[in-house]
Amino acid sequence: MLSKFVKWTVVASMMTLSIAAAGPVSAVAKEPQKFVDEQLLKNPSEEKRVIVQYKPEAAAERKASKKKYKKHKQYKHINAESMTVTPQELEELIADKSILSIEEDGIIQAEAQTEDWGIDRIQADKSWANGLTGDNVKVAVFDTGIADHDDLTIMGKINYTVSSTDGDLNGHGTHVAGIIAAHDNTIGTVGAAPDVDLYSVKVLGDDGQGLFSFLFDGLDWAIDNDIDIINLSLSSATYSPLLEDAFDTAYNNGILIFAAAGNNSTNSSGDDTTRYPAGFDSVIAVANGNKLDERSIDSNKGPHLELTAPGTAVYSTAIGNSYTYKSGTSMASPYAAAVAALYMEQYPTYTNVQIRNKLIETAYDLGVPGRDSSYGYGWVQAPFSTPYGTGLYAEYYNNANLTDLVMTRIDSKVVFDWGWGSPAAGIDPETFSVRWSGQVLPLYSETYEFSTNANDGVRLWVDGQLIIDDWNNHPTPAFNTGTISLTGGQKYDIVMEFYDNVDHAGAELIWYSPSQAYENVPKRLLYPDVPVSGPAAPTGLTATAGVGSVALSWTASTGATGYNVKRSTTSGGPYTTIASNVTGTSRYDIGPANNMTYYYVVSALDGPAESANSTQASALVEASGLRGEYFNNMDFTSPIALRTDNNVNFNWGTGSPAPGVDPDTFSVRWKGMIKPQYTETYTFYTNTDDGVRLYVNNELVIDNWTDHALTENSGTITLTAGQKYHIKLEYYDNIFDAVVQLSWSSSSQSKQIVPSNRLYLP
Repeated sequence: MLSKFVKWTVVASMMTLSIAAAGPVSAVAKEPQKFVDEQLLKNPSEEKRVIVQYKPEAAAERKASKKKYKKHKQYKHINAESMTVTPQELEELIADKSILSIEEDGIIQAEAQTEDWGIDRIQADKSWANGLTGDNVKVAVFDTGIADHDDLTIMGKINYTVSSTDGDLNGHGTHVAGIIAAHDNTIGTVGAAPDVDLYSVKVLGDDGQGLFSFLFDGLDWAIDNDIDIINLSLSSATYSPLLEDAFDTAYNNGILIFAAAGNNSTNSSGDDTTRYPAGFDSVIAVANGNKLDERSIDSNKGPHLELTAPGTAVYSTAIGNSYTYKSGTSMASPYAAAVAALYMEQYPTYTNVQIRNKLIETAYDLGVPGRDSSYGYGWVQAPFSTPYGTGLYAEYYNNANLTDLVMTRIDSKVVFDWGWGSPAAGIDPETFSVRWSGQVLPLYSETYEFSTNANDGVRLWVDGQLIIDDWNNHPTPAFNTGTISLTGGQKYDIVMEFYDNVDHAGAELIWYSPSQAYENVPKRLLYPDVPVSGPAAPTGLTATAGVGSVALSWTASTGATGYNVKRSTTSGGPYTTIASNVTGTSRYDIGPANNMTYYYVVSALDGPAESANSTQASALVEASGLRGEYFNNMDFTSPIALRTDNNVNFNWGTGSPAPGVDPDTFSVRWKGMIKPQYTETYTFYTNTDDGVRLYVNNELVIDNWTDHALTENSGTITLTAGQKYHIKLEYYDNIFDAVVQLSWSSSSQSKQIVPSNRLYLP
């Protein structure tokens, strides 16, 4: 068992935390046996700070318990309590059959107007130009606090540590906050989402240390205060089921959560040890990318990695009303959180799940195609981003004079050292040649110097001008340069030709300008010139929505050997490929989020050749009914059951509404959307025993929060046909009979129980 007191250490400004292992996941999730952290059994004469989790059926009762311990903390939304206990009290807790697990409360410890380079790389300025700055999105930074700073507006501060101040005396939290929310003014730097509502949640003390129970406090506070996004630039090498449950609770309450992936990579060929909370399914893990569009060598990698963001040499706010540079996944995570805030402003009705899907869909792919362990889905990209390039179109020939074409592909950039080997199957290691073609996009209006490092011959054309011409054999690599004046933001044709005669083979394309650092021309600024060939685009694409799926079908293209199916949440793209080389002419898209319109296209394949996309088809995915949360109390704490109800038409009498819920003193909250058929004033009716509240379009339409016998209440609201409105119905039963029914009527709609085909899951 690892010690609970493994420290957070300052490594490239990354926060880490360590806690005792809680055993295999299956031991908590599948086995009914109680888990007791073995660290608690050491030094039996000492007081211990512990976190306990009760069995679901006992959670509500224990939270209402009169039993109090030293520094006892009960959490409103999370099924856990923390307390300091004597050895005798610890024995009592271990013997308590209602307790599911007991862990020692872990120690956490911190590791460590100029526009930062990351702003351009995520294209946040494109969002700003379209009016998106994160306005009215609530972002909480869980960190060492945030210091008062002329470049930051902090909407609220709360301190859960032993520190006497809610400010930041460490500097880490202030730097993270500036990456998200530094003002767009004339001083310092600017955050990626400068108009968010920024909140400081201090869970790490002035020395960078804190307790896990502080995180529980912070998550509870975030749920109560309707926080939209949480950023946690901290990580742990050890899995904790209690910690996972806490983050799952926050995510299920609609909060989008980002965490640093960690700075402990071995940089080996395999995946690194998963770190948490980034490794939890409810949390988005973010890697550190550098200016070369590469993962920082110390940034952790693994299958849970979801996004990459700028994290190397990031310029941001610091304590003392100053600014500084820091590096690490601690800096990358807030960049991703800020982009999420921009999307939340763009799509105010989207859920946290839908925003997460949007981040995945719009990420710029890095590394191997698709999601990978080094980059996740790729660079996070802000709304209205311009599509980045994917490289150059490469033609590989099996001789030195650009004849006998063997294969074509897209090369992300020209950086090759084949040595004495072959560049691809079917090509001789000697006497081969390559032609790369496409367009290059300079960022600055100035004279560029292009360089090639090649063995043997090389030629380079930019904008139709031959600026490098060394079509000769040379036994060692030859470095050649040529210059040309280019205009920033304008694409130029580029062609590079290379041949190898004998011995060593290598080719490299580099550029430089007064504002452009010396580097290999990057993938994102290269656009392949792919010849139009292959099969015709498919026709007749249709998309039919089902419950949690979309059925797609299309007409076959002559000569096609397969099809690529692509999806977007924006009409016209950009599209993400969701199925490759489909052999038939139909496909189901399984699992898209509810209450979203999806846009589809299909392309045909014939070997390596791909057709243009088909005409777009769209489908609105909807799931009928309402989401019901069932509580074993009357104040909506600690839900016992979560299920989908077709409508609200229940007469439970003196029985229980759900397993684990008592027949009396329970409550239910239903949420979802309602879509009227007519544009007119609707009357809603509730028939209940006991209390009831009804909200439609966030308006309180019915309010009778009292104990009463079976009573009908009503209220009116004007609605528009075909438009979806948020609906929330809250109900409690005190004693005796339990009845709750929801009906409606209008001048064109006879009174009836609101049917399931007019109700939709949130």
